[in-house]
Amino acid sequence: MGTARHRGGRPYRRARRQMFLIYGRVCWICGHEGAGQADHLVPISIDEDQPIDPHAMRPAHGSSAPCPVCKGRDGSPRKCNQERGNRPVPTPLKTSQEW
Repeated sequence: MGTARHRGGRPYRRARRQMFLIYGRVCWICGHEGAGQADHLVPISIDEDQPIDPHAMRPAHGSSAPCPVCKGRDGSPRKCNQERGNRPVPTPLKTSQEW
């Protein structure tokens, strides 16, 4: 039940929309524009009972909106969210932009 509520339904869609308003469309993994997915900082496969919170998600490139700049291992557009999988958040974040 827990994982399903994080991938659909009105509360998830609302939180996802708020996340994009807060953090924009820059992928937090690679630093390029055009992110279209919400990446959970704590993967739902690790904690499926976590609250649906826009501050616990970040914009990322994924299957529906791959990175227009980065290339995956096979040379196709990179799907940052799927590449990260359920690994912990990298510290420091590796991005292509200087902050």
